[in-house]
Amino acid sequence: MKHLNNSIMLTPIKDIKGQSKLEKQRYKAYNDLFSKTVSSIRQLIE
Repeated sequence: MKHLNNSIMLTPIKDIKGQSKLEKQRYKAYNDLFSKTVSSIRQLIE
């Protein structure tokens, strides 16, 4: 989400309905790492 000042808001990744088990397993490590990082940064800001 871009704002007028060219900043991007990052949010943790949620599961997508209809996504196959194989896709969930394939991207699980990336999604978990990304979500954990975003959450820790957002806690510092809030």
